[in-house]
Amino acid sequence: MCSGSALREVLQELGIDVCATKFGKQLGGGLFEFRLRQAAGDAGKDTAGTNLPPEEVLLRVFCHAYGDKIVLLLGGYDKGEDPSRRRQNVEIAEARTRLQRWKARP
Repeated sequence: MCSGSALREVLQELGIDVCATKFGKQLGGGLFEFRLRQAAGDAGKDTAGTNLPPEEVLLRVFCHAYGDKIVLLLGGYDKGEDPSRRRQNVEIAEARTRLQRWKARP
């Protein structure tokens, strides 16, 4: 499932209930994570003409459910590029900051 389809078919349909599936995780404070693992497709060939294995994409999108019908997308990244705990914490902190700014708007 491509990321656009996953957002539309899973997150849009389930909203916060995505956390009851393999695609979601509650992070607390009104923030939840939408998780998607997919192969990025054919990676092509190296300089010797050997087939390269497809890369895996580990998308993380940080969200907030606003009411019953609106899901705010507050940030995201490809965890496959940098799976470190430090990067994840930075991304979650930024999503929390965006959520607080959104809540504080006039």
